[in-house]
Amino acid sequence: MTAPDGPILLEPRYDSKIWGGRRLETVLQKSLPGRGRFGESLESAADSRLVSGPWRGKMLLELVTTYPHEVLGSLGYRASGTFHDLPLLAKFIDATDDLSVQVHPDDDAAETMDRRGKTEAWYVISADPDSRLITGLVPGVTVDDVRRAISETRLGDLLIERPVHAGDTLLIPAGTAHAIGKGVLLYEIQQASDVTYRMYDWGRVDEHGNPRDLHIDASLSVLKPELDARLITPLERYPGREVLAASRYFALERWRVPNLGATVDLPVGSFLLLSTVDGSVSLDGSGEALRLGTGQTALVPATLESLRVTGEGIVLASYVPDLMQDIILPLRRQGHADAAISALDGALDDIQALFDAR
Repeated sequence: MTAPDGPILLEPRYDSKIWGGRRLETVLQKSLPGRGRFGESLESAADSRLVSGPWRGKMLLELVTTYPHEVLGSLGYRASGTFHDLPLLAKFIDATDDLSVQVHPDDDAAETMDRRGKTEAWYVISADPDSRLITGLVPGVTVDDVRRAISETRLGDLLIERPVHAGDTLLIPAGTAHAIGKGVLLYEIQQASDVTYRMYDWGRVDEHGNPRDLHIDASLSVLKPELDARLITPLERYPGREVLAASRYFALERWRVPNLGATVDLPVGSFLLLSTVDGSVSLDGSGEALRLGTGQTALVPATLESLRVTGEGIVLASYVPDLMQDIILPLRRQGHADAAISALDGALDDIQALFDAR
């Protein structure tokens, strides 16, 4: 089979979770594989199945390893590194109960395990009126303070909680203590990594009355108490196309179709993951249109320079950016201040570092 020349529809992997529910089905119109509580759909996992085009029926990882340069592009290939995978993982997460307080290692810490770190961003699709997110630790808290609070079952006293609303975007750097609260349905884009350390689980037990495993020592070894998950103010790139978050790991955009125009110029050097969170759109990159309905995700290979997008809906676009070419320069041309642009990476300094270097 030849390298793909157009968007490919992905079939996700579904994971059941003690805190999950059914909104992946009722809101995002997915066909769940059973009657249980499903917390995640992993849209671009290595074992996600391709369900359109000549590669129909194959696994995503097989496509990436067969045509790495054509699929990933130069930036995506560099981000893939020695893992030879798609370096970004898109998810939908349905939390009908509070998730555990977690922390992920950064690249340096994960390298000792031959793994990738995990920085992520959340886009909130819906939230109950009283829903909250945990976005870090109160200022001045030390790792020793956290260890003591966990042993005394009072870590909640040290956590920052913030209200959350549909349309919010937050960027969560690796090393940040964080959790999704009950009543939240969101999209997550992250470095492709499964390293998660559960540091606190609210005293919860499973259906057999057993507490879930905690990884207290491991979590505290990678915890960076000074970091927090920050609410990002979107910046318009042009009408209908907004940058929601940007870092050296990924950029996240929101496309409002048809407001952004029929033809979209794509970033050079990276694949895209396109996920429709409302409505239905049509993607045409090679003369054969692909319908992308609510809750569906498509992979756009890096060989495409532009994409025709029609219909009516909201699409989230994730990719590996050239921060200067894809983020800074386009936003400067729209008159956005450097301070606003640098805030797109939250508590990271990726964008500011480029400003300082010039």
